[in-house]
Amino acid sequence: MERHRALIFVDVETPPPTPPLEISIYQIADDAVFQGHRIDGTGWDWSWANWQRDWMDETPSKFAYRCLPLTIANQTGWWVYNPVGFTAVWRGQAAPGGVQFLFDSDQGLWSQWIGDQFGQGIITWNTPFLFRTKPAGSRLMVCGPINCFKHGIQPLTAIIESDWMSMSFTMNWKITAPNAVIRFDRGEPLFQLIPMAGNICTDLEQAKVRYMKLADDAEVSRAYQEWNEGRRKFHEQKKTGEVRPDDWQKDYFRGRDVFGREVASGHKTKVTPPGIEYLSKKP
Repeated sequence: MERHRALIFVDVETPPPTPPLEISIYQIADDAVFQGHRIDGTGWDWSWANWQRDWMDETPSKFAYRCLPLTIANQTGWWVYNPVGFTAVWRGQAAPGGVQFLFDSDQGLWSQWIGDQFGQGIITWNTPFLFRTKPAGSRLMVCGPINCFKHGIQPLTAIIESDWMSMSFTMNWKITAPNAVIRFDRGEPLFQLIPMAGNICTDLEQAKVRYMKLADDAEVSRAYQEWNEGRRKFHEQKKTGEVRPDDWQKDYFRGRDVFGREVASGHKTKVTPPGIEYLSKKP
């Protein structure tokens, strides 16, 4: 007797696609404080972040640009530029009002935008934008211009719940050396804005995290040992002249592993700025 096996079909629910990131940039200040509407050379301005850095240009053969993680970070997001040149000195007081400012132009105007309202040697810029993002849970990271440096002062970094916030935000830099003369020029990048489609805090709280020794994962261990040995041989070949002094290994740059396999998903060597739909003319 012939036997028949019943086929049972189970509906597997397909997870909904991740909604695309949406970014709305609202100008909350009058056109009169934007660079394109002023005759004194001051004013707010913004653009996509530049991938180049002066100090990277000055490295021999510009080798710093070979570090793809650096150059990708450099050019991710938007820059907002400092609206007016000024010099500042903090005498070390904890209370607000302890930073002395000398503005290059229109002190009456720009002292309303730039001050030290929090004390502790913190310079605060009131910013002319409101950012809103979708989907729910999306965030906005506000930080100093990435891989840029300034003596005696450091930018503070913030993560904003931009999926619901309906208020402006401030950009803050903390002076680290009392009595040091701090200089900001007009038009130098002041901060970088990086929208994030997910809630990084929740993602981390719910993440599955494991700790182990390298030998506990045979596949990763083999790949690392192969890379480490190849790296060692490469530097030895440089010393003996078998490899040019300015040559470099390009596996990461090309998105491939040490065995020559292209394994990277979504690998990028540059970030293309998204198009912007201007519902109002950019000032």
